[in-house]
Amino acid sequence: MKADAPHAQVAAPNFCSARPTCFPRYFWHITDIHYDVNYSIKGDSRKNCWRTGGEFLPQRRPGRYGDYNCDSPWALVESAARAMRARHGDNIEFVLWTGDGLSQTSSGGSSDLQVHALQNLTHLLSHTFPSAFVFPVLGHNDPGSTPGQRLSFKDVGHFWRQWLPTEAIHTFNKGGYYTIEQKDHQLRIIALNTNLYGGMYNGDDPLSQFSWLESVLLKSQKNRETVYLVGHMAPGADERQPDAPPIFKEVYSRRLIKLMRKYSDIIVGQFFGHLHSDTFRVIYSEMRRPVNWMLMAPALSPRRTSSGANNPGVRLYKFETSSGQVLDYTQYYLDLNHANQHDHAAWTQEYNLTSYYGLTEVTANSLHELANTFREPNSLHFAKYYEANAVRLFSSPQAGGCDRSCVQSHFCAVSHVEYAEFRSCLEAAASALSSTAPSPLVAFGPFLLSLLFVHPIT
Repeated sequence: MKADAPHAQVAAPNFCSARPTCFPRYFWHITDIHYDVNYSIKGDSRKNCWRTGGEFLPQRRPGRYGDYNCDSPWALVESAARAMRARHGDNIEFVLWTGDGLSQTSSGGSSDLQVHALQNLTHLLSHTFPSAFVFPVLGHNDPGSTPGQRLSFKDVGHFWRQWLPTEAIHTFNKGGYYTIEQKDHQLRIIALNTNLYGGMYNGDDPLSQFSWLESVLLKSQKNRETVYLVGHMAPGADERQPDAPPIFKEVYSRRLIKLMRKYSDIIVGQFFGHLHSDTFRVIYSEMRRPVNWMLMAPALSPRRTSSGANNPGVRLYKFETSSGQVLDYTQYYLDLNHANQHDHAAWTQEYNLTSYYGLTEVTANSLHELANTFREPNSLHFAKYYEANAVRLFSSPQAGGCDRSCVQSHFCAVSHVEYAEFRSCLEAAASALSSTAPSPLVAFGPFLLSLLFVHPIT
């Protein structure tokens, strides 16, 4: 599919052309579906998902494919599945489904409602990709995500038994985590239950996931396997909400980051969701050398949160089968306003990673260098990143600008994953700003507004 004109770029380099043993293949990443079984285009909108925080939002005709103040209706979920199937559908190795399949209204409902919603999503993905494995992980809104829920890990694992072998089911039933080896590629998928680190559990090692994880990583290192770490929530701060409390308990965050550093020689990819934004993180060694990275895909759900809304997105990765090395990805999105106005879901290529940012490879060092460009005056790379962050959605001209503290929040979140370091990064930036002449907007703020295509919410 041809990219939109404003983002036309030189074609990405063919990383495999010089290596006869390289066999590029593809996998999809879909996250934060937030399927809302109660979404309806009929009835009183004040009783639907438009009511947030006790405040009535302006009434309007509900859209078939959803609303920026709502979670995903079934029509949106189905349209995404069709779009994924239409692009490399027969060449997909697997699908990463990184949690929050259900909306808060669905997950907070009866167990029968949760079962029905989870069955629908599982059935849709299994029929969309009948010859490929889907690797699901638990999000914080999913059944079994918190202690004491009616649906246990075992109950949820029962729905996903078609994708998970016996050993994987065993650990999933215990703690909601598992690993699967891709024997043809010597690539191991490690699916983490990051809900264990978000505050609902206590102890040094909730449900023994840390000890299990290190044993799997050590075995993979000995067997010369490469590894993908997959989870719902990543450690670190939310770049859109710098004052929000840490996603993980800091003690768990530090321990997980330590493992990411220790086994950076075999961890060749880390994929997360949760933030509903398109962003990335660089993991550094103790000596501040870039050693690993995390990529966060934007949500399918367009729902407005305290950090803002986004257009729906799904992501297609290209990787080298002989090593697991990620070569590139293509981000697809749905212009929700356009889809509702024309009663047609036209999923479109938003951008291609390497072409968009002019990268020659997808590595910790290349992403480190990209992040450093964010601090340059009038940074075109940051302007592009900021547009992609909300999947081409800005609710007003004011929201399309980004002052100096906003820029620094993004930079610090990307480059300082440990929360204490993130706060220090922000404080150092604030101190530096206070010693310079005050400026309400950074120099590229107006430039950013003129560059980006603004999607008003109607």
